[in-house]
Amino acid sequence: MRRAALLLLAVACGLPDPSPFVRVEGGAPEGAGVAPEAVAAEFRFTGPIAPEGILDGGRLVLVPAADLREALDAVESDGGAAGLAARVPAAVSLADGGRRAVLTPVGPLRALAPYALVLSSRVHAADGRTVLDAEGRRRPSVVGFETARAAGPPPRPVLTEVRADAATPEAGGEYVEIANRGAGPLDLSGWRLAKRSATGALSSCTVSARPEDAVAAGAVALVVGGAYDGRYAVPAAARVLACGATALLGGIANDRPPDLLLLDPAGAVVSTFGAGGGAPICPAAAERIDVDGPDVAENLACAGGEGTPGE
Repeated sequence: MRRAALLLLAVACGLPDPSPFVRVEGGAPEGAGVAPEAVAAEFRFTGPIAPEGILDGGRLVLVPAADLREALDAVESDGGAAGLAARVPAAVSLADGGRRAVLTPVGPLRALAPYALVLSSRVHAADGRTVLDAEGRRRPSVVGFETARAAGPPPRPVLTEVRADAATPEAGGEYVEIANRGAGPLDLSGWRLAKRSATGALSSCTVSARPEDAVAAGAVALVVGGAYDGRYAVPAAARVLACGATALLGGIANDRPPDLLLLDPAGAVVSTFGAGGGAPICPAAAERIDVDGPDVAENLACAGGEGTPGE
């Protein structure tokens, strides 16, 4: 009460605020090219802030950029964001006498992925007053950044097999096989699989994967639609990853050669299968003969028999 009275008196007399509100001074990291294995995200403040809501993760979170709206709702809610499923597991600490809130993920972030560091407008300064954003307003603060490629040996994904003709229901059996021919693990989260129609138009779906779904060097992933019924036996090291809610890519046409592309999270085409119509029309699956060879008609053929994913 005494502080409020002093502030009112200062305003009435035209005097400067003797104790200005603490503001957000800035945040880091920002922009692209952030090493995914060495992230320490932070907000800096013009004065010390209180630990409540910070150290318990209720008002400060790091999330994939796609979950920003959910994160904003959570940090602004009465219950806070401690139970937010999308949050990146991290340790949070205060440094520089409470003038920095530092969030350190417990493990590497995903490579080539956008993230957002989110701070609630309900955070308080050490003196109990509200912390304002960098423009002096009471609203949440957000810092965005994008990770670079992971350190160490890189993965090398290759589209190796396509099953466009499956027993009914076809949506339960269509798949695209991706082999990791590199030396490093392949995290396919956020990658896109695309098909080219007879008119040349592209349509795509985004692969859904968890960090533990990374494809080991030399192993394969079976990318399927949400309606996939698990009818095929696959090697233990293979990963089965969903791409789309129902049929894979809305169904892969089996009356013409498949023409597929694999794009990384930045949108670059990394591998193709049947580009330019070079793949055969097969009664089961079409495969790349030499998995390390080019995507040309001479290197594509129908798999023997029914074909076995992962072989």
